Amino acid sequence: MIKFLHFADIHLGVENYGRFDSKSGLHSRLNDFIKSLTTAIDIAIEEKVDFALFCGDAYKNNSPSPTHQREFASQIYRLSKAGISTILINGNHDNPLTYGRASALDIFQTLNIPNIHVVIEPGLINLQTVKGPIQVIGIPWPTRNQYLEKDEYRNDDTDVINKKIKKRLMKTITDLIAKLDLRYPKILAAHLTVAEALFSGSENYAVIGNDPVIPVQFFIDSPLDYIALGHIHRYQNLNLSGKLPVIYSGSMERINFGEEKEDKGFCIASIDKKGKVEYEFISLPTRKMLTIEVKIIGTDNPTDRFIKEIEKYDLKDAIIRIHYEISEDQEEKLDFRKINEALREAFLVTGITRNVQRKSSNRRSSLSEEMDIFSALSEYVQLHDWQSWEKELKEYTHNLQQELKDTDESLGGYEI
Repeated sequence: MIKFLHFADIHLGVENYGRFDSKSGLHSRLNDFIKSLTTAIDIAIEEKVDFALFCGDAYKNNSPSPTHQREFASQIYRLSKAGISTILINGNHDNPLTYGRASALDIFQTLNIPNIHVVIEPGLINLQTVKGPIQVIGIPWPTRNQYLEKDEYRNDDTDVINKKIKKRLMKTITDLIAKLDLRYPKILAAHLTVAEALFSGSENYAVIGNDPVIPVQFFIDSPLDYIALGHIHRYQNLNLSGKLPVIYSGSMERINFGEEKEDKGFCIASIDKKGKVEYEFISLPTRKMLTIEVKIIGTDNPTDRFIKEIEKYDLKDAIIRIHYEISEDQEEKLDFRKINEALREAFLVTGITRNVQRKSSNRRSSLSEEMDIFSALSEYVQLHDWQSWEKELKEYTHNLQQELKDTDESLGGYEI
């Protein structure tokens, strides 16, 4: 069996919910991301993988800092030094915004690092491993730049351009599949959106909804043996009922609270000479994110109730946020000195928000059908404490009545 690493979406440079770490001189969240990446490479080397597929988005954006470049490059170099051939797929965050500029991954191609292959354009890579040959179709992020730079496409809307990208991309993949030698294992590694994928809780549906989308059936109908994907942050196999795994390995660290309940990690897979695949998702020890909901009702000691709710969670080294609901009279009794002490094991408290239940006046309405419209309006205003708007509401009511009267007269008294 030929063993390989499938990982993606590292996003070095995302530094939400952290602080400066005096020991390393780096942002604490950058240290978290580096730890996850380092752990994955440690396991891959320990497992003696024969090659690695990185399916895009090394950095937060296309202009990584020298520090971010250093940290990513040091781990890729470890794979190279171990003799592990590594294919780096260009992701949308690695991709330049302007046509003609370099990708964030181009530097690895320029330096000609041993055992490293960078995929900036779709292509077929033939790897020779110790255990036999592997064929990998590499598909980078399908950028719109190639279309927007052409005059005939500049006035096209996003849907039209996406359809053209989809059509061209599917043809490109089909043409590359036609070049495969069906006697040997065949893998496609890509950074793109597959229609049936479940988005991660962090991902912007409006943005991802504008991606060109490939149907999963397109891959299932192919002679490929494994589909390695990046871009969507949730780990998933889109073909559980079939023999061809269509796998998003997911992101390697939590980006924000939208991902707090999702496991983060990577895949180790094995493929035999006939193309039969076995794979395993390996969870990484990422930093926890916790949202704590506290409801304080009917107690003489709201502080104790608050703390008891907090103690239900394992707060150690976690990034947390708290939302509490409390009555107006009990809020004044909260002792935040004690509450902060109860939170001391947390890595970071991003915020504490509240919903205070105000006392209602329980005023009863005396609205009736016999009341004229202005009397009814006055009663309604009093009921909802809208006195500051009463004059303006009455003016609107008067104007509407006048409009109805004028319309009725212009139609000769006929009902509409």
